[in-house]
Amino acid sequence: MSDTQISVTGTVDAPVERVFALLADPDRHPDLDGSGTVHASHTHLAITEVGDVFVIEMEHPARGRYRVENHVVRYEPDRALAWMPAAVGKPPSGHVWGWELESTADDRTAVRHYHDWADVTDPELLARVREVPPEAMEETIANLAAALA
Repeated sequence: MSDTQISVTGTVDAPVERVFALLADPDRHPDLDGSGTVHASHTHLAITEVGDVFVIEMEHPARGRYRVENHVVRYEPDRALAWMPAAVGKPPSGHVWGWELESTADDRTAVRHYHDWADVTDPELLARVREVPPEAMEETIANLAAALA
């Protein structure tokens, strides 16, 4: 963890191709989310390239229910996937949620899940970028493993 990034790692008992396919399906994100804030996908299409945008319905105790547009900024099949959230109809705010994957010798997958806010300049957003703690991100990796079991 740094001043501008939280990163957690784990190993999933599934081949990298299955892990990537699950992460690239926004409809499954509510099943994986360890923070309890991701509630529904409104896109219903798999992520296939940089530039894709998928819409997720969120709920936060202080902000209620709202939607975010997630702009895909990294797409490397079976290796990495990342997106930048934005308010609907607005440009991304500068923070990135992402995954990096590496196949292991025993057909398992080493995963790194990260949240990077190095490019965030909005003071309001900076005040809440750490709302999802590392423990919730570790729970997301556990949920990913369970979904692939």
